[in-house]
Amino acid sequence: MDTNLVYVKTPTGDEAVRQSTHIIKRNLRMVLLQVDGKLSIAEMATKIGNAKLVEDALRELEEGGFIAPSMDGVSVWEEGNRQARAEQLLELSEFSTFGQKPASSFEAANSTDVTGRFSAFGKPIFSGSRYTTSWPAMVKQSTTPEIVNQEGKRLLPLFRRGVFVLATLSGLLLCGAFFYPYASLIPAFETSASLFLQTPVRIAHVGVTFSPWPQLTLKDIELGESADSRIDTIRIASPLSLLSRGPQRISSVEVIGATISANRIVALPFFTLRHDSVKNDLSIREIRISQSQVTIRELALRDLSGVIRFNSDGSVENTSFEAVDRSIQLTTVPTAQGITLNINGRGWKPFGNAISFDSLQAGGLLQKNKLLIQNLDTTFLGGVLKGTWLFDWSNGLVIAGDATLTRLDCRQVSAIFAPSLKLEGGLGGTLRLRAGGGDWESMWQSVEATFDAEVTRGILTGIDLGEAARRGAGSVSRAGSTKFDRLRTTLTINPRQISGRDVQMSAGMMTASGQFVANRERQVNGNLTVGIQTSVSSLQIPVRISGNLPDLTVTGGK
Repeated sequence: MDTNLVYVKTPTGDEAVRQSTHIIKRNLRMVLLQVDGKLSIAEMATKIGNAKLVEDALRELEEGGFIAPSMDGVSVWEEGNRQARAEQLLELSEFSTFGQKPASSFEAANSTDVTGRFSAFGKPIFSGSRYTTSWPAMVKQSTTPEIVNQEGKRLLPLFRRGVFVLATLSGLLLCGAFFYPYASLIPAFETSASLFLQTPVRIAHVGVTFSPWPQLTLKDIELGESADSRIDTIRIASPLSLLSRGPQRISSVEVIGATISANRIVALPFFTLRHDSVKNDLSIREIRISQSQVTIRELALRDLSGVIRFNSDGSVENTSFEAVDRSIQLTTVPTAQGITLNINGRGWKPFGNAISFDSLQAGGLLQKNKLLIQNLDTTFLGGVLKGTWLFDWSNGLVIAGDATLTRLDCRQVSAIFAPSLKLEGGLGGTLRLRAGGGDWESMWQSVEATFDAEVTRGILTGIDLGEAARRGAGSVSRAGSTKFDRLRTTLTINPRQISGRDVQMSAGMMTASGQFVANRERQVNGNLTVGIQTSVSSLQIPVRISGNLPDLTVTGGK
């Protein structure tokens, strides 16, 4: 074959390129795509890299009527166009209703020679010595093209091999992660955790989770000799970092479902400035806490979450904690005296729905068996409470505090502490309180307090002092109410009774003074002197108050 010969595509070859169904073998189609009327056989062989393959393919394509030498190219295209026009006229004549159909049209339509349908050269495609395969067989064969290269075979692409190797390695790693005997690691983890926390640590289960990323999981952890604190789950990020022999650096640890006593928190080395007292090759960048609680005996601060961040030397950089509803927020700073607290609250209800701290700001100091709340400033029961409180649980439970109250709502106060007393007005004064007991219930039942109270613009429902004074000696008055401008008294509260001394009431022209006692059974006994001042006279009438709240009787004396 003349290597300087240049080929062009015939109309059939051009159609074969567009349809991609007329060429059976891929090497034939590859060569047909290179035929452009410009490249010689030699140039095409150089470009493809296989001269024999190019020459064989060109020979077969020429025999099949797909290409022709460039010198015959123009005539080939003209013949193709002529036949296309003839076929179009034939189709028009077959569907025309005017005149008779030409004989040639009938013959062409009924001709059994299919050469004109498939080749511009008047012969079937691939007819000849090597291409006598029937058309259905050719179509079936075209659906399974050969994969060949210069040597007749094409190797598996390199990237597929890489994907296969990576998939195999990933499968092996997953299998190893699932079936690794993690229980054998428990003693090592317990030792490392005990050194880090400087308290005995016991771990029930060790495993691995893969969602959302690989994490080492520790479950059912107990802290301390008496297991006074527990953690449901600990998740450690980057577990592969624990395989190193040198100092182990953990970026993040997640603590879920912890119940930690206040004394255990105080004893943690990073909160007592003892983080470097014991050499430990384990360091943590941050600890994230969720769904946890801090307990003081039976009392618990629940649903806490937060984060503790550490410096490179193991000391605490900063901490922050908050309740799940953000009603209470705390930040802590370790000091030599203990852990200082900065407390902020909004809508905090530590005792359920009965008492709510609408807003709260305070500082605190947490020590072993002791919590001191200082600079307390809170909106409480419709008013403002400021003071200092001390909680001590070293020997039972003890609470002591001093507070100043301003404009508390008497209706809210009496609804909580004395539901049978119907008193309205703004309550203020100075409160000094102390209580102690074996548990929280017994502690509150042992409260002893002194309250210099003042109620302004109030109403006392259940007695009418003015009516009793107007009726005079021997009169009995039940129900009614007494409206006053100001009521002052010193209340003494103990487990047996509440007594009011130096009662002073003013209500326009009426005044009252005296004392009263109320026991835990709500029985009230009191003696008052009611004074009525008019422009012409002044009356002083003694009255006696008795009965069980809320049903009281006022009896006029002599």
